[in-house]
Amino acid sequence: MKRYEYKTVKIEPKGFWGTKLEPEEIDKILNELGQQGWELVCMQDLSVNGNSWTFHYTFKRPLN
Repeated sequence: MKRYEYKTVKIEPKGFWGTKLEPEEIDKILNELGQQGWELVCMQDLSVNGNSWTFHYTFKRPLN
């Protein structure tokens, strides 16, 4: 039976109103985790009143 471990990373928009996302920064984080063997399985936009305030990225990788 395969077993996995999971990791959730929170990425928040920046800027005065929290509306600025830097795709290059997100790519950097995702690529670093991919190099460590983590596979992205889910991304959740936690919005309030239609505004995105934070994003949760959930990863998994097999346990050795």
